Amino acid sequence: MSSLQFKVQPHIKRLTLERARLWAPSVVGFAGTLGIAALLFTETVPRVRRDVLSNIPILGNYWPQAEKK
Repeated sequence: MSSLQFKVQPHIKRLTLERARLWAPSVVGFAGTLGIAALLFTETVPRVRRDVLSNIPILGNYWPQAEKK
């Protein structure tokens, strides 16, 4: 008799853990690029400039905060 036993690999749709590990670096790279692009496109919005961009540790001096009176 055959002693082969099949195991079902856990998956979501057709995405298994092995495939997720292969795709992870690409997804992280694209997400980071899109996040940076979104910040640069919204750079002219005063609230983004004041609350987000001016609080970046090294580059924050490029977008100075408006002084409060």
